[in-house]
Amino acid sequence: MQQFTERIGGPLGRHAGPWGVWFNPVPWALALSALNWIVLMARQAPCQQHTYGQPVNPFLRLCYSDVPLIYQGHGISLGAAVYGQAQLEYPVLIGYVVMLGRYFTRLFGGVVGPQASGQQQLDASQLFFVLTSIGLFCCFLALVIAHLLMGRDSAGAATGGVRTRSFDALFIAAAPVVAATGLINWDMLAVALTSLGVLLWARRRPALAGVLIGLAFSAKFYPILVVAALLLLCIRAGKMREAVRFMSALVVVWVAVNLPVIMTAPAGWARFWTMNFQRNADLGSLWYVLSLMGLSVPGLNVIVAVFMIAGLVVVAWLVFNAPLRPRLGQVVFLLLVVFLVCNKVYSPQYSLWLLPFLVLARPKVVDWAVWNVAELMYFFAVWGLLEGILGVGESANVLYWVAVLLRIAVQLWVASRVVRDILKPWDDPVRVPYTDDPVGGVLDHATDAPWVIRAHAVPDA
Repeated sequence: MQQFTERIGGPLGRHAGPWGVWFNPVPWALALSALNWIVLMARQAPCQQHTYGQPVNPFLRLCYSDVPLIYQGHGISLGAAVYGQAQLEYPVLIGYVVMLGRYFTRLFGGVVGPQASGQQQLDASQLFFVLTSIGLFCCFLALVIAHLLMGRDSAGAATGGVRTRSFDALFIAAAPVVAATGLINWDMLAVALTSLGVLLWARRRPALAGVLIGLAFSAKFYPILVVAALLLLCIRAGKMREAVRFMSALVVVWVAVNLPVIMTAPAGWARFWTMNFQRNADLGSLWYVLSLMGLSVPGLNVIVAVFMIAGLVVVAWLVFNAPLRPRLGQVVFLLLVVFLVCNKVYSPQYSLWLLPFLVLARPKVVDWAVWNVAELMYFFAVWGLLEGILGVGESANVLYWVAVLLRIAVQLWVASRVVRDILKPWDDPVRVPYTDDPVGGVLDHATDAPWVIRAHAVPDA
């Protein structure tokens, strides 16, 4: 088209190529992000309790959130030390965010301290929730922007000049799971930090990536799986210098964030770790469904550890034996599926952990849509169970079992499609001509380590 117009004496017209707002993913992604969050906030409105002593039913109204309950129920509203007196069962960075939210709650007129009455604590909890919602919305925007920037260099002749991978951010901006689970907890903070860390790794800044992933690991446990994926891929590519820089920065940041609490309130710091080790099978997990069926699993911690280690070994084998080195998003997604499917608890908001890596691993509408539907079905089912509509002991609780099993089955189905893409990289929807791993950073188009090349070499006949 361009050659033809040049031959007849005119430049390529503005509407003849992929330019203009219609081909720019940024305004669409930001608009969808704002709309999605508005829907989320509107959904949370029915859960606002206005009178002390007259609670609303968050399960029936499908708008449960830990945020205001944590503020009221752990002494946070009375000024208690977060890890000393309150014994908050969250990683340290979440505790810092809670303290920051309490500070701004007091700053904007909320009554905080032992003198606060029940009604004043309730009013302050609503203000705390609104401030937290604003902060988490900023995290959501950062998450979407990070994925927009990950696709910045994806335009080329093969894509007709369109930044196709930037358009993948629309899958995150419009995801129904965000409107459903975005304010259940503070998970969006860790999700945003993790994706920003992946963005910095993609920009070949391993030390800065380690800083962001270290912060994310200080907020939730799951970012350690990103570390495992990067180490496996760096071993195959022989990029251990970059891996060491990444790990060094991560360890320094994690220690700097956690050490003050470890020194001043060691019992409070350890509460998150001990609670997760000691807990029994809980909501959302396969083990919980088995317990509802009357099948008790002895030695659950050992069984879970064995399954997780076996899954890690399988993924590691896949990384080292695939025809081409798998992409970072693919490996993290598979590790997350192993962790979530085998874990003792699988809360609704954990879907936020998977969302960015589902988009990086397999940005296809069908996979994204089926996965979202399965997550929403579980979202409705878990509140039905807790409300008693699908209560334990009732025949209807079979619907909850089906929702859990369907959720797990869909994730394994998507994981199988990712494994197929790894084993047949020429069918990978992301590996368009001349593309290896858009977020691989130093791994992108890198040759394998010599020992891997020798292991994959076909012996002479």
